[in-house]
Amino acid sequence: MVNFSSLFLAATAAVLAVAAPGELPGMSKRQTLTSSATGTNNGFYYSFWTDGASDVSFTLGAGGQYSSKWSNNKGNWVGGKGWSTGTSRYLSSDGVLVGVNLCLQ
Repeated sequence: MVNFSSLFLAATAAVLAVAAPGELPGMSKRQTLTSSATGTNNGFYYSFWTDGASDVSFTLGAGGQYSSKWSNNKGNWVGGKGWSTGTSRYLSSDGVLVGVNLCLQ
């Protein structure tokens, strides 16, 4: 005899295995940009600009999160994700720069 909880668990595992990330209820779908764009994502304003000379991608994540990848150390780009104007917010960031020569003038 088949146990109902085992059947439910197997059906849930099958649905999760087939569904792509961001397609389940309550999950946000990631969007990756490789050319300049502005807009909103998950209720947060974003801005991404590139001069086209760099190999850069800008991925919009859940809430106010984003990530970027710049792999050829050429060209210029800037990007960020924020919020509506008019309110103050606490801002924190972290990241790793590997093998990058920065010149600030």
